[in-house]
Amino acid sequence: MILGRYFTAVINFFGFPPSLAPQQEVLNHDAPMVHKPAEPLSFIPPGAAESETGIIKCEYPDMMKDYDIADKSGEWLISKNPTKNPDFNIYTNYETMWPKGTVRKYTVTIEEKAMTLDGVNFPHAKVINGSWPGPWIQACWGDEVHVTVKNKLKYNGTAIHMHGIRMLDSNLNDGVPGVTQCPIAPGQEFTYNFTATQYGTTWYHSHYSLQYTDGVLGPLTIHGPTSADYDSPIDPIILGDHNHRSAFQDYYQEQFGGPPKMTSILINGKGSYAGSYPDRRYTKHVKPGQRRLLRLINTSTDSTYIFSVDEHELEVIGVDLVPINPYTTKNITIGNGQRYHAILKTKTATQVSKRDSYWIRVQPAVNCHNFETFPDTRQGILWYGDQEKPPIPTTKAFKYNATCRDETGWSPVVPWFVPELPEEQRKQLRIANASVRLDKWNLPMEHGNETPELVNNWNMIEDPVWVNYTRPTVNYSNGPFGKNAVVYNVNASTGWLGWNYMVIVGGNQENPEPWKGGRLIPAAHPIHLHGHDFALLQQSEHPFRKSSLKLNYYNPPRRDVVLLPKNGFIVIAFKTDNPGPWVLHCHIAWHASAGLAFQALEEVDKFQDRIKHGTPQWQKTQLHKTCKDWNTWHSDKKNHYYPDGRFQDDSGI
Repeated sequence: MILGRYFTAVINFFGFPPSLAPQQEVLNHDAPMVHKPAEPLSFIPPGAAESETGIIKCEYPDMMKDYDIADKSGEWLISKNPTKNPDFNIYTNYETMWPKGTVRKYTVTIEEKAMTLDGVNFPHAKVINGSWPGPWIQACWGDEVHVTVKNKLKYNGTAIHMHGIRMLDSNLNDGVPGVTQCPIAPGQEFTYNFTATQYGTTWYHSHYSLQYTDGVLGPLTIHGPTSADYDSPIDPIILGDHNHRSAFQDYYQEQFGGPPKMTSILINGKGSYAGSYPDRRYTKHVKPGQRRLLRLINTSTDSTYIFSVDEHELEVIGVDLVPINPYTTKNITIGNGQRYHAILKTKTATQVSKRDSYWIRVQPAVNCHNFETFPDTRQGILWYGDQEKPPIPTTKAFKYNATCRDETGWSPVVPWFVPELPEEQRKQLRIANASVRLDKWNLPMEHGNETPELVNNWNMIEDPVWVNYTRPTVNYSNGPFGKNAVVYNVNASTGWLGWNYMVIVGGNQENPEPWKGGRLIPAAHPIHLHGHDFALLQQSEHPFRKSSLKLNYYNPPRRDVVLLPKNGFIVIAFKTDNPGPWVLHCHIAWHASAGLAFQALEEVDKFQDRIKHGTPQWQKTQLHKTCKDWNTWHSDKKNHYYPDGRFQDDSGI
C-alpha cells in the first residue's frame, strides 16, 4: 500500500448487481449560552429553523469589540479594523481560521421504539429522543459543541459519528467503536466535543454495526455564510430507505446470499409503502417569487437518489461541508452519506396561476439501489396557493440520465492547489497485487470452540475489517495489529509534500483475474473518509490504466463522500494534517458491516503526543471509563441477545 514516497491506497471494488416520524424535532440546548455579556455580538442566522421554537442565535461575545454583524449572504462577521483583523466570510480559509463562538450543549437518548414510517408497523426501531430522524442539532460557525449521548438500548452498545466533521486534533470524538472508543454500554453515556471549524449541513449517526439503518441518525447544521443569496430556508430534507425488518435480522442475507431488499423511500421519516399510503407523503408549501434554501441529506443504507422538483430549477451552492461556486441544474444525484445545499427558485405568481402543485421526485439511481420492487419516484409535493392541503400534481418529470454518477464540473469557493506528482511518482499509481472484492471467510472465533461459519465478506486490500470493541485503536496505537484491523500508517514521509494520494478502482481492470478466489462483480460504491475532506483529482467511468490518468490539481472538487463509478476509478488526495486513526469505508451499510473499510493511522507519534499533552483530562478519563463499563457489561452473557451464541457477527463499524 505504501509505494515510494507517497501513500497510495489501491482499492478495487466489485459489488452485487445493484439492485423522518414527522419533520425532525429541533433539539434545544441543555443549558443557556455560556457567555452572556450585556451587549453580545448576536444574531439569528439566515439559515435558522422555519419554526420559532427551533431558532437559535449565533453569539460571538469574545469578538464584539472587533467585529460587526454582516448583512450579506457571503459575509459573516465584518472587522471594525481590517488592517488588524480579517473579515470572516465565504472566502475565509476555514481550515486555518474560524471565529470564536459560544458553547452549545445537547443531550440525546438512544432507545428502542415501535414506529410506523411508511404505513407499516416497524417494531424494531432504534431512535434518538423518540423520533426518526433524530432531533436537529444546530450550531454556528466557530461554536464549541458538546453532545452527550445516553444509551438506553437493551442489547446494543452505541457510538455517534458526526459525519463529515473533521474533528481537527480531536480524534477521540470521531465516534467509531473499536477505533476511537469502546462502545457506550447500555445505561451509560458519553460526551462528544468538537469545534465547528466548518459550516454547512451534515448528519450524525451511529457507527455501531448496522444501528443507523434501524434509525439512529439525525440532521446537523452549522450555520455560516453562503455563496448565493436566498430569501428563507427550508428545514433539512432527509432522504432515506427503509426495511420492515431490523437490519440486525436481515444482515444474514448479506453474509450468505445477496444483499437485503429495501422496501420504501423515506423523506424525513415519511414514506408510502408500495404507494398505499399517499397521505404520508412529504409536502412543502411555498410562495411565488422566492429563493428557498434546501438542505438535502442522503442517510440511506443502500440507495443513491436523484432529487428533483418538477418544472423547478435548483442552484447548487454547497457540496457536503464545502461551499462552492454556484451552478444551476434540474436534478441532483445524492449518494449515501452525501449532502447538498441548493436554492429552489419558486415560480412567479403568473406561472402558478394554472398549476398549484408539483411532484418532488426521489429517483433511485441505476445500479445504486436494491428495492424489492421499484418504488414510485413521486415522494413529495411542492405546492402553492391557499388551499388547506396540497392538490395532487399532474406534472411530468424532467428528462435526465438516471445513471449512478456524481455531480461534476463544480469548484469550491476556497481553492485547494494540490501538489503535482512528479512523473516518477505518477508511474507508481497502479494496481498492486491486492484487490477489494466480495469473498468468503470464516468468522473469527469468540469462544474458541464454535463451529466455523463461512460467510461472505468485502475485503479491502487483502482482509476485511473486524474491529475489537474492547481494544480500540486509540488505546493501542503502537500495535501490533491483527490482520483484520487493516491498519496502515500514514505520515508526511509516506506522502508527497504533505499530501497523500489514493487510487480507488471499481469494476473492470486490465487483468481482472481474482487473486484469491473472490467474485468480480462491478458496482458503484459511496466512499467516505473520516477526519478529512479530500480533493477529487480524477473520476472516470472507464477502466483504470496508467495512460488514462488526467489529474486535476488546480482547485478540484472537494468533499468527504465520493461515488466510485462501477467500472471506473477515482484518484483522491488529502492533507496529512490531522493525527489519529481515521476510517475509510464504503457507505453502503451492508458492505461496511461485511468489512469494506480500512484504518489510516495518521502521524502516530504526533497523535500519541497530543493524547498525552493536548487532550483534556476529562476526555481521557471518559475514554477509559467507557472501555471499563463496556467490558463489565459485555462480560456478562445475560446482557447478550443470544447468551450462548455469537455476540459480534459483522465488522463492528
